[in-house]
Amino acid sequence: MRYGSIALALVCLYASNSYAALEVITSSEKNTLKDIERQYNIDPQLISVNDKFSRHNKKANDIEELKKKIVSEKARYEELVGQLQDKILAKANMPAFYRQIEDTVNGIDSLETRTRLDTQTLEGEREDIQAEYKSINAKRSEKSQKLFKLKKDITDRLVADLSKSSSELPVNINGSTECSKFQSIADCLKESKSYILSNTRNESPFLTDKSVLLDYEVLDANMNMHGELNYKVAMKFKPSYNKKIDAIINEELGLKSAMITLVSNVDADWYINGNKVGTGKKLFHEIPLGKHGILASYQSEDKSSVENIEGNGVFNYNFDKPQVANSVERLPEQPKQAEKAKPKAKYTLFSDNTSMPKGDAKKVTTEKGYEYFMGVKPSTKKQVIEFTNEPTEK
Repeated sequence: MRYGSIALALVCLYASNSYAALEVITSSEKNTLKDIERQYNIDPQLISVNDKFSRHNKKANDIEELKKKIVSEKARYEELVGQLQDKILAKANMPAFYRQIEDTVNGIDSLETRTRLDTQTLEGEREDIQAEYKSINAKRSEKSQKLFKLKKDITDRLVADLSKSSSELPVNINGSTECSKFQSIADCLKESKSYILSNTRNESPFLTDKSVLLDYEVLDANMNMHGELNYKVAMKFKPSYNKKIDAIINEELGLKSAMITLVSNVDADWYINGNKVGTGKKLFHEIPLGKHGILASYQSEDKSSVENIEGNGVFNYNFDKPQVANSVERLPEQPKQAEKAKPKAKYTLFSDNTSMPKGDAKKVTTEKGYEYFMGVKPSTKKQVIEFTNEPTEK
């Protein structure tokens, strides 16, 4: 005998005369679910806060660039101060050199002020964004409580209905299978019975492989000359609450999680609903079903979207990689001869073409601790020693 697949052309799920048709979720319960979905619709708020978070990350990256520039400008300042003694001794164009140092100092101060103010603004934005995500999560929590309450009501109804002694699940099936041309219809049906029962139990959410068969009757059967058998079978089972029903309820109400895969072509920072979940080119993360904001951040660029998670899935966020400059092989540095140790430069600037009366030079100190004298020319041996750090001939 050759078995073919059973075509479940008609599956009638109905109960005994004592109560209405068996349904996992009734129309009334579906309406309650729709009301909950409308009441806790977070889509607009989630889209808005996800966009804000993307802009927030861009500003944070800009601040990091400012901090790098400050470090660079301070290094430049130290380099200029290191040249100060040589410039004085060489009697170079000192006013222009002093202005260069002064511009650098003022530039550093401006950058630090801007960084401080931008950081304060960013901190305020971060708190606002976190508050919005907290509000969204609170709605999610309330929605989950309502959904679990609805699930309990559905479960209680099903358990009560299915546990009644009068509960029955009649199933009528129109199907077909292939038999040997030399078999009788009765023999073919007899051999097909276990296969028909197994498939019926697998198809119905109210049945398991241990469900009790109450009645089995072949209503009609005919076989053609090629051995193809068409039949109509009526069965009755004792239904029961089982894990298939529980899975269907969780699926309909969105009370289960999914495993999502986050993929990028770079080592991106990944955020879900404002919370960082990791860094890398490929991450796996378990997430509840429903709407979620996903954001990938790499350097100064962000990519984000609001996704309706209904099951396991893969989300790709690719970035344009920066061009890498060709590397240059450097020759090993030659050992430097020991240089005469120079005294550490003081933050004191002088001019070579202006003078002030003796004893009237005034020290100027900035907020950042930079101090200097302007427009002083040494006029005595003592000033020569103080200004150049070099002794004079006696």
